[in-house]
Amino acid sequence: MRGLINDCLRRLIALGIRWLGLLLTIVQRVRASMFFWSQKRLARRYGITSATPIMTFGPELELLIERAAARAGKRAKFAWTSGSTAKPKRILYTRRRLRAVKLAYVDFFARCCWSLGIKRTSLYVFSSLNNDDSLTSMLLEETGLPPYISSLQAPYRVHCHPAIQSLVSDYGATAARLWILAIANPGILYSTNPSTLSTFFDELTSDWQRGTRLIKDWHRKPEAFVPAVCLIAKRLESRGSNARLERIAMSDTSLPLQVCAPAVKTCVCWVGGYVKPFLDRLATYLPPDRYRLVPMYSMSTETLETVGHFAGDRVAFLPLASRVLYEFVEEDAEDKPQNLLKANQLQAGKPYSMVVSDPYGLRRYQTGDLFHCRGFVAGLPDLSFSRRRDLEYSFTGEKLTSEQVMTVFQKLREEYPQLGADKFLTCVPSHPVDDSVPHYKIILVNGHGESVGVPVDELATRCDELLSEVNREYKSKCQSARLGPVRFMLLTHKDFIDRIGSSQSNAWKAQFKFLPLYRSTWESLKSHSEAAEPRAHISRTQH
Repeated sequence: MRGLINDCLRRLIALGIRWLGLLLTIVQRVRASMFFWSQKRLARRYGITSATPIMTFGPELELLIERAAARAGKRAKFAWTSGSTAKPKRILYTRRRLRAVKLAYVDFFARCCWSLGIKRTSLYVFSSLNNDDSLTSMLLEETGLPPYISSLQAPYRVHCHPAIQSLVSDYGATAARLWILAIANPGILYSTNPSTLSTFFDELTSDWQRGTRLIKDWHRKPEAFVPAVCLIAKRLESRGSNARLERIAMSDTSLPLQVCAPAVKTCVCWVGGYVKPFLDRLATYLPPDRYRLVPMYSMSTETLETVGHFAGDRVAFLPLASRVLYEFVEEDAEDKPQNLLKANQLQAGKPYSMVVSDPYGLRRYQTGDLFHCRGFVAGLPDLSFSRRRDLEYSFTGEKLTSEQVMTVFQKLREEYPQLGADKFLTCVPSHPVDDSVPHYKIILVNGHGESVGVPVDELATRCDELLSEVNREYKSKCQSARLGPVRFMLLTHKDFIDRIGSSQSNAWKAQFKFLPLYRSTWESLKSHSEAAEPRAHISRTQH
């Protein structure tokens, strides 16, 4: 009976969200019509003139952020992000800014539900289950048990409760997630990175017994759990949850999501940049003929870059974030004020890097993110994230770039189909202390860790040849023995995350960018893991 009552309430909530989506759709159209007027107003407010230089993250920009933080006073908080850079960046967040970021997501979500006709709007977010000092944690931060209605619409909000944290400690994150999903039966899954979702399904499939141990114990003796866990279960209950829990508990082999959480019909996640291998792998668990994939708008810790716009089933991404001044530079143009373009000066089919200004210290900040202009919607450019503009590494002047590495990876996949489209290839610079010369490691990230069926030495040799073809300096440095040959490695997703993400906070899985080339050496990542250096963490401090 409780499950039926909860689902009736979920229907009423969904109705309200869809009508809110209609209202916000109208509001967005009005904002789009006023875009160029508001951009002129922001330029005057931020003191941006034709002579204002384009800036990258450095001492001058950090000083501007400190000044903005001083104006904010005690309301100032800072999010640290490493993203694709070697040095973490400290970004200012006030209560107003955090509220605006939350409202931006609510706005996107409600308009998505209205435009796509989503009927079961209850949402499960694959956020970090541990408290950390990231922007993600700042956005989801709360204490105690969330309100009853909130739990029905957003069951992931119970993650912060000590009783759920205790379940995570005892049973693991995968088991706790499955327990919540099976009981609440949400309609929509959200994950910033598809890698988080694909890793969850990989772990559940490869170790079903461990992933279902919580459900088995709950099914066998629910009264053995503390009262707070029982209360949360009642709040989340949906129709058929007991039957689903029993089926999961009785099964010795992994069950598909349609059995564990049959109401899920939609998945929202980031699809830009370098995540295609994870999207391909995710499609094996969430087949497109049953599950709708909705691409997420672009957001970095520094700023909200685009806003989703729905026209029927089509999603466009517009530079329409609140209080952000947008300017653009063509891909091959120099970062000079005279090369800056306004949104209406972009051309369909061309790539542009985004330059932003805001009231939190960013002043003509070169994000380094390249966007492909797909055309124009509502008079504004439809911007699809393409890649990082300045992603390169150099030991001795070879300046190996992400584009060169991606070209090599594409050729390797053509020559060795065993590598598979669902396996993630990446390049990490390495200079062990006991080696006189540095080298690059080519790492194949494989969900289950099985062999690729190709000799490692053969792959490494061929990769060296291809890198020499696309980068003459690399070839020269190898021939002169200033660079050592490529070394090939095979890692599971977990091993890769543990190593590459060892210098990040617990939220790394949720927001870290999976890249074809990293700008930190293999050894520095190891030292971060062993020494746990505070500066390498994403953290938050009071001003």
